[in-house]
Amino acid sequence: MLIERFVINDISTNTYVVGADGGEAIIIDPSSTDLTEVLNFVKDKCLQIKAIINTHCHFDHVLGNEFLRTALDVPLFAHVLDEPILMNAPNTARRVLGEEISVQKADRYLREGEEVPVGSLRFSVLETPGHTPGGICLYEAHERIVFTGDTLFAGTVGRTDLAGGNKEQLLRSLREKLWVLPDDTIVYPGHGDDSTISDERMHNPWFHDIIGR
Repeated sequence: MLIERFVINDISTNTYVVGADGGEAIIIDPSSTDLTEVLNFVKDKCLQIKAIINTHCHFDHVLGNEFLRTALDVPLFAHVLDEPILMNAPNTARRVLGEEISVQKADRYLREGEEVPVGSLRFSVLETPGHTPGGICLYEAHERIVFTGDTLFAGTVGRTDLAGGNKEQLLRSLREKLWVLPDDTIVYPGHGDDSTISDERMHNPWFHDIIGR
């Protein structure tokens, strides 16, 4: 298995290229309007990109959607409840970064319990609303890895005070979808460093907040 993280934009959003033996791969959360570095990596590793996946559709996670769609001719996967956020991303990118981007609707909408096959890997879709209505995590049970977007970071979680955010939903997502994963599951978040479910149980105050709920 291959996992390569790229931190390209000014908000330190993580973009991941995740590949299986045999060369099939996905790209998670394209975070810049210029992902030439990612494309060069894909070419150098002779990867066959099967899809682009947005863990959620805040502007900093979708900046490169159309760049990659055009360059790689692959579909975009996201959750339908984040479509309004996706379609508003150009306005937000213009306001926050002064960048002009274009967006298109996803080619496929992912739902709880679906699997995204990538070679021998099987990523289960976990619906984890709270940061956004359509936030998802991608869990590979055999490899014990989970890509959490902005649902869970090392030591904290994503904001719930933005449009569509909901603290109670986020706590429920943590309790029902992530708390229950095996201790040694590696967490690959949308911003910041990697962690493990065990470390988050011990040190993340948001995980502590769900114990009695």
